[in-house]
Amino acid sequence: MSAPDVVETLTARHAAAMLTPGLLKENIDGEAIAWASARLRQRAERRKFLIVPSDGAPVDDSTLSENGESYLHHHLAERIRQIEAAGDIRIAAIGIGQHPVDSYYGDGVMIGSPPGSWRAPWRLSSSGC
Repeated sequence: MSAPDVVETLTARHAAAMLTPGLLKENIDGEAIAWASARLRQRAERRKFLIVPSDGAPVDDSTLSENGESYLHHHLAERIRQIEAAGDIRIAAIGIGQHPVDSYYGDGVMIGSPPGSWRAPWRLSSSGC
């Protein structure tokens, strides 16, 4: 089966696992959205949406110690800019917890905790994403 034939579904069980307290510690958001957008571009669908669950803080201790505290923030902002400029993928974020995502993403909603997460995609769709 080729990659475009595979349909990936995010179930509530998967989402709950991603929202486990303490899990969002080390994440290179820019690399993640670059990888995800490359995979989306391989798919045949005309309209593509990339919805990013985010704590709003790209962090990787090794990267930060070698490149400085602003490196991952600039990297994420540049990757988002590239995706938006290409115009073939709509990108939005679901902010988790207390960290706002609007400093990076033009489209986004905030949720406070996993129980409220099921509403987030609908809130994004009603905001024009």
